Amino acid sequence: MDRADAARGLIVAPLGAHYTHADAVARLVVRGDGTASGRFTGPVEFMKLRGQRLSLPPHGAYVPDEGGGEGSGADTSSTGIPEGEFIAPPYSALPFALGLRVRHCVHVVAAPRDGARPVWFYGLTDHSWACVVFREGEAEARVWQAGERRLWDEVEAAYGWWVGRGRPDHTRFGLTVGPGPAGQRVWLDDPADSWSP
Repeated sequence: MDRADAARGLIVAPLGAHYTHADAVARLVVRGDGTASGRFTGPVEFMKLRGQRLSLPPHGAYVPDEGGGEGSGADTSSTGIPEGEFIAPPYSALPFALGLRVRHCVHVVAAPRDGARPVWFYGLTDHSWACVVFREGEAEARVWQAGERRLWDEVEAAYGWWVGRGRPDHTRFGLTVGPGPAGQRVWLDDPADSWSP
């Protein structure tokens, strides 16, 4: 075994994206070349330090028209993703996967009201936003989005990617960390097929 491949230690640490509040535990083996790589073991939630907590601008900074929707200047479309599939229980794999695939985004699921449930998406690097409104008994949901990014398009594509790969749970995802420009990379099943989270 090459010295660079020899295990030099073990790192067990939580990692997550702002997209969801829950993180997952990564178990990384440190190698002699300074890289560390391994799989996630499952979901976890820790209380974040004050400096690690996300502080979003107010809703009005994203959506000038109170509440969004008609008159907000947003592009409109629809989606056939069912509410029951998209709004996953806490600590489930879907929000974790979406957080790894849709960078610099946070989502907020509102409580149902009068048969409708809005889900908001806010960009963290600009004031892009999106809103999908699921309505009870309707096969399609209405979508609004505005800004430099089309956040719902990104989320919908990430959802399709997750479904197309067999709805993988946390343990099929992994993380590789190393020095230099490569930095931190996440992957599904194989470290050779990785992306920046």
